[in-house]
Amino acid sequence: MNIGIDFTHDLGYSGIGTYCRSLTEAMIRMEPDNKYNILTLQNKIPEVRQHFTNQNQLRYSGIFQNPMLLGGSFTKLIRNHHKTIWRKQAQQHDIVHFTHQEYFVHGIPNAAVTIHDIIKLYNKTFTVTDKTSPRFLHTEEMINNACQIFVPSNFVLNELLHYFTLCKNKIKVTYEGVKDIYRKITVDHNVLIKYNINPGNNFFLYVGRIEKRKNLDNLIRAYSCLPNTITSDIKLVLICPGDKKATKHLQNKIVAMGLNKSVLHLQNVPDNDLVHFYNAAVALIFVSFSEGFGLPLIEAMNCGCPSVISNSSSLPEISGNSSILVDPADTESIRYGMQQISEQSELRKALSEKSLLRAKEFSWEITAAETLKGYHQSILL
Repeated sequence: MNIGIDFTHDLGYSGIGTYCRSLTEAMIRMEPDNKYNILTLQNKIPEVRQHFTNQNQLRYSGIFQNPMLLGGSFTKLIRNHHKTIWRKQAQQHDIVHFTHQEYFVHGIPNAAVTIHDIIKLYNKTFTVTDKTSPRFLHTEEMINNACQIFVPSNFVLNELLHYFTLCKNKIKVTYEGVKDIYRKITVDHNVLIKYNINPGNNFFLYVGRIEKRKNLDNLIRAYSCLPNTITSDIKLVLICPGDKKATKHLQNKIVAMGLNKSVLHLQNVPDNDLVHFYNAAVALIFVSFSEGFGLPLIEAMNCGCPSVISNSSSLPEISGNSSILVDPADTESIRYGMQQISEQSELRKALSEKSLLRAKEFSWEITAAETLKGYHQSILL
């Protein structure tokens, strides 16, 4: 089988970047006789290649121009040219997999797509969609065009079936996995010291991007409402990259609330270091308004890190009763969950044990096996 995989986007520390790399590696392990072609931007091959070592089955094609090559005025023109290239490439592959729904190209009969969530179809409350919006209509057309649709949770499956009933026969749930590096280990405090976290410092942990749906405002507000006996002992560590404007807003908010001594904002922390944060944290606090899967949660779980999570979207499904559930819209609910997990050591221990057991049910090998099964089914149709 000759497979083209979309790597024209997001090569950093994002969840989708992790998905692309981890899925590709696992598929090679599962079916090494296939041909895997990484389709990416010109001059990006060295950046992509560094993530794959000793993968002789991989080919790299840097055939797409950077959309910003000629400045913002020509972005739309270059993206339209990308579509032409994709249609030609599809003819040379058994299947092409758009790993990010925003980059899907219509008019390709052998195109599979991963729909990670439909968050961008919702309004600011993440509860109501506008069925007349261009983005909604684009999603509908994508679903009608795709030969196979992959989603990371039953939550996303049910959302799609609610709005797009025609996708029922070509949609497959492929839970995401967790990298081997995220596991229970002895914390190396020298790693944490690099980030100004000294031995003996306790902390809550958030991992994710700076986005409205990630609910950082309510998280920080809830932390500020904890008793002084807790905040004087437990810091809040936010590991969250964002654009310059979002980063500045977050840092200003921390200072304005008088939390600059107890809230630490970090950005791109590599896997080798992040695993020590998960293992050292009192708990992961992950109270997003909406998540299609939530990789930081499963990473924390596989490290035995207990968590306080939203009682909505995919997170309860992924956690499987191994976390404290809170209402993400209610600051008091978040505050109470953080207080519970900070004050009850036996609860933390029990949730840690449950998390480790639940995390065993997720692996990139399972994701790859189901994805490859979807490819084969599509080719046979």
